[in-house]
Amino acid sequence: MGTQIEAENLAELYDAIAKAQEAVFDVGIGRVYTVIKVDDRRDLDNEGLDVKIKTVDNMLE
Repeated sequence: MGTQIEAENLAELYDAIAKAQEAVFDVGIGRVYTVIKVDDRRDLDNEGLDVKIKTVDNMLE
């Protein structure tokens, strides 16, 4: 399982992760385990998650 987050920069990404983490605590959970993997590619134009979704959709057709 995993959740993909697309962000314009690392600060925006880390802010989203922090908010998600705190939201779990806010509903009364006492412990949260979070693993973060960052794929930060700057050598090619980043086409975003929409392209990845389209690729999967094409494979399923």
